Amino acid sequence: MRTSIVAIVGRPNVGKSTIFNRIAGERISIVEDKPGITRDRIYTEAEWLNQSFRLIDTGGIEIGDEPYLYKCVNKLK
Repeated sequence: MRTSIVAIVGRPNVGKSTIFNRIAGERISIVEDKPGITRDRIYTEAEWLNQSFRLIDTGGIEIGDEPYLYKCVNKLK
């Protein structure tokens, strides 16, 4: 059975790393008030409501980042 993957994607500096850390149950991602802190994807194994999955924290996505998104999706395949 394949493990589910959940990627947290959104605009810069909206709390993606904070929710990533909350779901992971530990401080893995760095959280700052400045945008651009998370540059690389950060991965962990997580569980929520008895469901295990792979959780990914991403850097902020802005309009025009389509090539970046395409690379991210293809890496997961």
